[in-house]
Amino acid sequence: MRNLIKLILEDEVSRKYAKPTPKVEQLVYRWLNNYFDGVQIYHKKHYESTHSFEFCKNGKEILDITLYFHTDYSGDEDRRKTEERSLDKGLMTVPKNVFDDLTTDLPMRVSYLKYLLEEWFDDTYLGEIQKKMSRNDIYIDEFDVSNSDGDICFPPITKPDDVTEEEMIEDILKAGKYKMKDILWWEERLPGWIEQTYLEQLNGAEYRRLKGQ
Repeated sequence: MRNLIKLILEDEVSRKYAKPTPKVEQLVYRWLNNYFDGVQIYHKKHYESTHSFEFCKNGKEILDITLYFHTDYSGDEDRRKTEERSLDKGLMTVPKNVFDDLTTDLPMRVSYLKYLLEEWFDDTYLGEIQKKMSRNDIYIDEFDVSNSDGDICFPPITKPDDVTEEEMIEDILKAGKYKMKDILWWEERLPGWIEQTYLEQLNGAEYRRLKGQ
């Protein structure tokens, strides 16, 4: 399918239309739908102010969406939940190898290809992300191509129901990065910090295992 779409696009674009035609746009959408067929989307909450959505296919990241929410730096630590914050920025990042595939298979101006990719995303996946975030003010306003190829990806590890806070603290202490006073200080300033740090360690360990490190 990808090869067929590529051949048709090469024929269409070689005609050098003054403006891209609806037929070309439809072919680009078909190519993208084919490329993203079977993708898994993993929602990761890094902080109340930062959420990301990792698009993973065959164990490799092929797209990343990062949402940055407003943080008030004027006083004490901003303890607002995500739902209480306004969106600052939505960033779409495409790995270098994926964008190389796009520019190789879709022979058109890079600037227009980026535009079509953003339009396709809005039409295809933006609603799904808004639903996952339970809000309709989510949008993507920045586009970037990373300097590296897509990294390995896997479903985020969640906290087992039977793990206690004491066990999470013990696991954090074993890592040697924080002392007990630091853990308690952070938890007081940012409620939920213990669980988040514990999960970050579990996910980091799984990442290193998959990487063979």
